[in-house]
Amino acid sequence: MNYAFAAHEANFRDWCNSGFQGIPERGRDFLRNLSAPTFTPPLWRHQLEAIRRSIYSFEVLGKKDLLTNVVTGGGKTVIIGGVVAYMMQVHGIQQHLILVPNTVVRARLLDGFDPGAKDGDYVFRQFPFFFGADKDTPLRISTHVMEVGKAAAGIRGANIIIGNVQQLYEGKDNWKVIAQNTDKLCIYNDEAHNTRADLYNDLINKLKPKRFFRLDTTATPDRLDGLHPDSEMIYEYGIQEAMRDKVVKRVVTFQPEITKVKFTFYDWETKKEISAEEVPWDAIDKKKVPAVRYTMSHEPMAQQIAIALECLRHQRLTVPIADDGKPAYKPLLFVVALNIEDAKTIARTLEEQKVSGEYLRVLLLHNEVDDERKEEAMSINKDIRNCKYDAIVSVMMLREGWDVKNISAILLFRKFSYTQVGDRKFSVYGPQIIGRGLRRVNARGDQWEQCHVIDHPIFKHDWLWEMLEAARYQGPLNPGDIIDEAKIPEPVMQGSLDIDEASKPKMEAFDLSGLPPIPEPEILEPISDWRAYLDDCQYDYRGQRISQTISQVLSRNLDSGHDTLEKPQLLKIDPALLVVDAPNDEGEIKKKLVQRIRDLARTAMLEYDGQADTRQEIILRVVHEHIARRLTGGVRVHDLNDVHRLQLVWHLFDQVKSNFYNPRLIASILAAPPVTEEYASQAGNPLQPA
Repeated sequence: MNYAFAAHEANFRDWCNSGFQGIPERGRDFLRNLSAPTFTPPLWRHQLEAIRRSIYSFEVLGKKDLLTNVVTGGGKTVIIGGVVAYMMQVHGIQQHLILVPNTVVRARLLDGFDPGAKDGDYVFRQFPFFFGADKDTPLRISTHVMEVGKAAAGIRGANIIIGNVQQLYEGKDNWKVIAQNTDKLCIYNDEAHNTRADLYNDLINKLKPKRFFRLDTTATPDRLDGLHPDSEMIYEYGIQEAMRDKVVKRVVTFQPEITKVKFTFYDWETKKEISAEEVPWDAIDKKKVPAVRYTMSHEPMAQQIAIALECLRHQRLTVPIADDGKPAYKPLLFVVALNIEDAKTIARTLEEQKVSGEYLRVLLLHNEVDDERKEEAMSINKDIRNCKYDAIVSVMMLREGWDVKNISAILLFRKFSYTQVGDRKFSVYGPQIIGRGLRRVNARGDQWEQCHVIDHPIFKHDWLWEMLEAARYQGPLNPGDIIDEAKIPEPVMQGSLDIDEASKPKMEAFDLSGLPPIPEPEILEPISDWRAYLDDCQYDYRGQRISQTISQVLSRNLDSGHDTLEKPQLLKIDPALLVVDAPNDEGEIKKKLVQRIRDLARTAMLEYDGQADTRQEIILRVVHEHIARRLTGGVRVHDLNDVHRLQLVWHLFDQVKSNFYNPRLIASILAAPPVTEEYASQAGNPLQPA
C-alpha cells in the first residue's frame, strides 16, 4: 500500500513545532493536553504521532479517508479513542461507527469503548482525552453493539456504534436506522485489511453523504490478492520499531538444524517397504515435498512439538513472581495448523505429553467446534494466572483481534506467503499470527518478555523474520535441548522515550548485511487453465515416511528465576502414536472423506483471501470433480461404494490438499468457475450435505 504522507513530513513537523497553527483553538488545546505532564498515563509516542497525523491530515490537508498502519499490540484502540474524543470536543460529532471484521475483534473493541467495562479497559477512563469543560463526557457516552437479535433502535441514541459490514447491508434494520437518523458520522474500520474490498467500498460509498471523517486501522494493510483499503496511509509503525521501543514482546525464533533426510516408500495397502532414499538437507528442494506435508509427517512433527515444549518449559521458568509468591502469569503455547485434520492430530499428540509432570490440557479451535470452546478462547485473557489450558491449537480462527497477553511460544505447522513490490515484501497471515504473541503482559514493566517462535527450515521463512527483525537463536536447537539465554543476541538498546520527539524522522533499520542470503521462493507463473492444471497433477500412489537427522543434541544450563536446570530432560514422542489409518467401514470412511473435502474447500478460500464465504461452494464442486476424474473413475465420493477406492482417496488426500492450497489455482477457478450443468455429473450437483 502506498505511503501517502511522505510529501507532508517536513510541513507536519513544522506544524507540531509551531504549536499546531491553522486548526480550531479547542483543537490546539486538545493536542497540548495530550503531551502535558497531567496526561497520565502518557501515550506511547507512536500513539501520539498517529493521533497528531490524523488531525493534521484532516484539518490542514483536508483529507477525510485515512489509514494508520500500527503493529499488533501497539494500542490501536487508544488511537481510535483519541480521534473520537477530538471529533466530539472540537467538531461536536456525537456518533461514531466502528466497523469490525468478526466477533473476536468486536469483543476487544467493546472492552475499550464500553463505559461498563472494568476501569483498566474503558479507554476514556484510562486516558484523560476529555478535559476542561468536557471532563465528565465519558460518563455520558453510550455504546450500541450491532448483533443478531438486538434491536436496531439503540443506534439512535448511541455515541459509539460497533458492528461489521454484513450487519449494515441495505435493507437491514441497522442500515435503515443509520440512514434515517444520523446526520454527520465518523467511521473507523478496525483491522481494515480483513474486510472484502468490494463490500467495504460499496458501504463507504453509500455512507459518504453522512461521513464526516474516516480512519482505517490495521497492522497489515496489504493483502495477498493485491487489494487494500482505499484510504490514504499517513503513518506506519511496524514490528521492528515496536520491538526497539519495547512496546511489544521480543521475538526469538528457533529451528532444528537438519543434516540429512531419509525417505522411505512403502505399499499403501500392505505397508511393506518398497524403497528408501537418503538426501542431504541442502538437496531437499529437489524432492519438491510440500512444506506442510513434510512437517506433518510423523517424525518431523514429533520433533517440532518436542522443541516447542522445551520453549514452553523455559518460558514458565522465567515468569516473575508476584507478591503472593506465585508466578505472575501462566505462559501458553499457541499452535497454528493449516486445516482441521492437522489440528486434531497435533492436539491429540500434545495431550499425550507432559510438562512439569502433568499432561497438557489443550484447547482445539476451528470452525466446527461449539460456541462454548470459542467463548473459552475469548475469556483466557481475563485470568492469565489461572488459565486451565497449556496449549491452544487453532485453524485460521485467531488471526486478529484475539489478544491473549500470556502467549509465550508459537509453533508453526503452516507456511506463510508474501507478495513483493519493488524491494518491499508484504504479507498478511505471517505477521498476523506472530502478532498473537506480541502483546506484552505488562506493557510498561521493566522486564521485557519474549515470544518464542518454533519454525522449520523447510518453510523458508527467513524473509518473515527479517521483516519482523526477529532475533535468531545462535546455534542449533534440538528436541530436549536446554535454551541457553547467552545465545539469544542482545537487543539494540534505544534511548529513553521522549514523547515530545514523536515527530522526529524514523530511525534507520538495523544493518542486516551480515545475515546469510535469503532463500527466495520459486517465482510462479499464473495458471491460465485450471482444468488442464488439475488434469496434469501427478499423484504418487506409494506411501511415504520421512525421517530427519538432527545435529548433536546440546546440553545447556539455564539459570532461571525459579530454578536451575542442570541437565536436559530429553523428550521423545513415538511417531508410531501419530499414525491414523483409513477406516475400514464404508459408511465411516465415506462420511469422513466428504467432511475432509468440505474442510479443504473452506481452508483453500481462507488461504486465498481470508474469506470463507459462499465462493467455497465453487471450490467444493471443483474438488469433487477432480477426485472423480482422477481417482474414482468418474464416480463422486458420495456415491462410491468401493471401500478399496475410498481408501485410495484417503491415502492420496494429502496430495489433493497440496494441489488446492495454491492461491494461483483458486484465483484461476474463481475467475472461470465451472458451469453447473457441465460439471453436475461428476461434481455432485446438488451437493449433498456433509
